[in-house]
Amino acid sequence: MTIDIATAGVRNVPSTTLFSARRSWAVNWDRSQAPAEAPRGPEPSEDFTATWELPQRLSSTCMARRVTRARLSAWGLPGETIDIAELLVSEVAGNALRHTHGPVQLSLSLADGLLRCEVEDADRNPPRLRDPGPDDERGRGLNILRQLACCWGAVPTFTGKVVWFELPADSKF
Repeated sequence: MTIDIATAGVRNVPSTTLFSARRSWAVNWDRSQAPAEAPRGPEPSEDFTATWELPQRLSSTCMARRVTRARLSAWGLPGETIDIAELLVSEVAGNALRHTHGPVQLSLSLADGLLRCEVEDADRNPPRLRDPGPDDERGRGLNILRQLACCWGAVPTFTGKVVWFELPADSKF
């Protein structure tokens, strides 16, 4: 399935934009900013890095799922990995779009056998795990993330936060 990202309303953003550069102080994602004595791994290939700015509306959650599935399929990831990544991107992007009012950016990268998904938003409040009751319709997203991702977290940025998760790119779940 091919998706025309322009008609979907999602703008592909170069990875060197100011939006992504703001978070380099929090963690060493921007390896060019790492101290010289720090061990440096290979830089991710541009072919295995993708970033989109999502329009601030709830329907962008659907767009995030679509571009995630399309990109991971193009990268040749297994169907089960794509299904889980699509679900988790939906949860994290949906939370950002539902609870913030600024720009939201989705980034995917594939390196060293790990798929890393990041959603950056303009809200400084960290995500909170909830203990929903059996009749609650919301509050399960981060619990799903905790169970399916091999690791996840939230990192403050100058203007908000990045919620990220990683999945093994080539293993069965």
